[in-house]
Amino acid sequence: MKTFVLFMLSTILVSNAFAFGYYDAITKGTMVPGLSPSTVALGSLRAVGINEPASIFTNPAQTSLLESEVQLAWSSIQWAERVIQSDLEKTVRTYMTNDNGTVAMVFPAGRVVLGAGIAKVGEYGYQGSHTIYDDPEDPELGVAVLDATGSQWESVASISAVITGPLSVGFSGGARIVKADYDYEFSSSQFLIPDSSAIWSVDETEFAWHGGLALNGDMFKSGVSYSSETDYMDDIIAFGASALAPHLRNTTVGFEAEIVSPFDHNRFLGNLFVLMPLTEDLNILTSVSFDDNRVANRAGLGFGLGFDMRVSSFTLGGGLLSRFKSRKNTAFPSESSDRVDDSSTLFTLGVSCPLGI
Repeated sequence: MKTFVLFMLSTILVSNAFAFGYYDAITKGTMVPGLSPSTVALGSLRAVGINEPASIFTNPAQTSLLESEVQLAWSSIQWAERVIQSDLEKTVRTYMTNDNGTVAMVFPAGRVVLGAGIAKVGEYGYQGSHTIYDDPEDPELGVAVLDATGSQWESVASISAVITGPLSVGFSGGARIVKADYDYEFSSSQFLIPDSSAIWSVDETEFAWHGGLALNGDMFKSGVSYSSETDYMDDIIAFGASALAPHLRNTTVGFEAEIVSPFDHNRFLGNLFVLMPLTEDLNILTSVSFDDNRVANRAGLGFGLGFDMRVSSFTLGGGLLSRFKSRKNTAFPSESSDRVDDSSTLFTLGVSCPLGI
């Protein structure tokens, strides 16, 4: 059984799984899919969308036209994995976290706009158990339990500026802080097999940066952004565009393409989004996204919905994003399955207002 424990730990530590779902909490971390109500509702946009202070964590060029402003956001996320064997649901594991947040502010300084902020960008919480057999026809060997906690935060400063006409450029950089604790236990059901356990942790701080370009025209907007790679976060390049349709009540329609770990894994995500004004002070936001990393002929899908509303000097927002995807792995190497259906549901609320109110 010591060999099994070592095999499990090595599988966890060397895995290169993408940071999308519950299982990724034990590899590079489960990525928080949106840091503000608008990015959540519009499908976790990174290159285009609404210009706001939280853009310093995705495309800082989008802050170049902002006045002095501060933004706060909070979110609750629930992840779930459903282990499917012969089209039957064999095991369900869930985890919820309510301590996700973003604080960002920007302020003009001459011809540039400076900014700073802190945000939770990754989650390491995982709670799961698995009954182990040498053969399904034989008595069980025991039960393995994995309990993980921790998170990944970014603290960055930014600078952006209008280069010429509608074209802006931006850069942000700072610390990406990872702290996670793992506790694995095996409780044996066999007299000749001893119990075993293992505890390990991660505590690292690395430099991370974001850069981008934004084209803010009256009718058309576009952008491209890049977020750097660190040991516990893949690099991401995103590009997209949107168009204003005056004949459709000034509705904005757009798309964004995102490549995770370009030139390596090249995982592709696509996103279509719509921003529709209901009144002068109230907008409805919606999106649909897909991930073409197929397992069992199932592509990943996502659906977003939200609003932003102007109340005096404040902008209030809310967003909901649900994503579904299939994978092959779980945290337990001996667990057999045809596929694992992975899902996440993110609910977020936020407010922004001018600095100095």
